[in-house]
Amino acid sequence: MENVAVKTEIHVPSHSGDVFPAWENFLHSIKISISSKFYDTFFSALAFGGMENGVLNISAPNEQIKNHLEKRYLTEMEQKGSEVFGHGIRISLSAPEEPKMDRPREKSQNKGIFINQSAYPGEIKLNPKYTFDRFVKGPSNDHALAAAIGVSKKPGEYHNPMYLYGGVGLGKTHLLMAIGNQVIADMPFHKVMYVPAEIFQSDLVEAIQNNSMPHFKAKYRNVDVFLFDDIQFISQRAEATQEEIFHTFNYLYQNKKQVVISSDRPPHELKKLTDRLRSRFQSGLIVDIKPPNLETRQAILQAKVSEMKITVPSDVIKYIATNLSTQIRVLEAALSKLHFTSEVENHPIDLQMAKIALRDLPIEDTVSQVSIDEILRLVSKKFHVQEEEIKGNSRVETIVMARHICMYLAKKLIPSMSLLKIAQAFGKTDHTTVIHAEKKIAEYMDSDEAIRVQILELEEELQF
Repeated sequence: MENVAVKTEIHVPSHSGDVFPAWENFLHSIKISISSKFYDTFFSALAFGGMENGVLNISAPNEQIKNHLEKRYLTEMEQKGSEVFGHGIRISLSAPEEPKMDRPREKSQNKGIFINQSAYPGEIKLNPKYTFDRFVKGPSNDHALAAAIGVSKKPGEYHNPMYLYGGVGLGKTHLLMAIGNQVIADMPFHKVMYVPAEIFQSDLVEAIQNNSMPHFKAKYRNVDVFLFDDIQFISQRAEATQEEIFHTFNYLYQNKKQVVISSDRPPHELKKLTDRLRSRFQSGLIVDIKPPNLETRQAILQAKVSEMKITVPSDVIKYIATNLSTQIRVLEAALSKLHFTSEVENHPIDLQMAKIALRDLPIEDTVSQVSIDEILRLVSKKFHVQEEEIKGNSRVETIVMARHICMYLAKKLIPSMSLLKIAQAFGKTDHTTVIHAEKKIAEYMDSDEAIRVQILELEEELQF
């Protein structure tokens, strides 16, 4: 009979004397400290196996994940566990034994490569939650979403290869896995392989050490859709890995198999990779995902709230979307923390709680929390002036006033933006126009209470 680890909750006292699910808190503390793709791959399927004599027993779904956790994350896991459980602990990882099967070696269609069915029993599974339906569309990602959907409908025919790039936590892994999930749903006879770059490299090293390269090649070449995540993590010194990626890519491409690659930067900026690899990646469709704007961040949070089946007031949603990082995983972590805090304190989520509970979550100083487009849209609406007129050369008093207010707000709320860039955003070529606008608005605010209140309201709405 197969050993199945049962996930349970354990409760330990909190500082207030209440109890809380320490196991879930342990997982949450890891989730907010590492990449979401690595959390989903290596931690989401872990099961609590009990605590005994200071040892936290954890069951991994397979031997490959168990070994990877022991090599890469064990120290961090023990540190997080000690913080959560209130005392030093050790972690013991286990995995179900793989059934021993005597199967004949079967010849694949791949020109004489033999597949041993028991080789590499551990697979990186597609997360079933990552679907196109659950991907929140916005102006920052609509092209990437359309391209991914197209690839999933006609793998190997639509855009091959497809190269997807964007910053950390913007949804690249979600789209890769959504492609895989859609292909499996529509074409169950297709074989899909999803692999993060570090797992590919780790598998290759193990295959070389064990003299099992035929199994490695069969694993990665006997597929119809190859989803290769985070290519930027391949080291410049990993010559064997780059060589194998090159040959794997060529084999799949020549056999009209779909290849999708993700990275945090466009191909020409992957200086660690060889010229011929960069050239291959540039041969297909290159599409990027930009940080989501305020409206998209709010939509993402609303979708997550519905999924979690919790109640979060609209002012809290707006506060999170406005004040935290543009990384989607940080936004989701914020909701998880609010949910957890609400349960611990037995208190409904409100704005005051959010400001206190979320103060330790990261804010990206390099990413403006307000954009020129948001300022322009809001001022245009409030003063009943067309956006095109604000950006034009009209000298009508109300239009000039609106233009000056936009420049004033941009200088104040987007400190990383130069005066020249602000001027250019409103159709001007001289940075002194921004200085002049700031001076005029400051004078108006000193002499006209109504204008001062209007501008303060604009600031509050943009920042909050």
